[in-house]
Amino acid sequence: MDNEEIAREHQLIFDLAKSNKRRIDNLEEEQKELRNLTNAVSQMVIEQKNMRDDLAEMKGDVKQIKEKPAKRWDMAAEKVLMLIIAGIVTWMLAKIGI
Repeated sequence: MDNEEIAREHQLIFDLAKSNKRRIDNLEEEQKELRNLTNAVSQMVIEQKNMRDDLAEMKGDVKQIKEKPAKRWDMAAEKVLMLIIAGIVTWMLAKIGI
């Protein structure tokens, strides 16, 4: 091998090293972006879980609010029924003289 061949080999190796450096730099940047994306997705998962918990709580609250008028109606109907029964019992007791 003469000096010219050595110089060509050296240039080839130098160009290859330069190319590899550029590729490694690109891979490092992509890895950084991927890490950032992973962190963002992780944060989204946490926020989604919190939203799901909040939604479940709100769903329970809405259910309670919807049931409240029904409970009031049931209580009112129960009181009316008790008044009717008390009236009938009072009438029966008055009939028998007590």
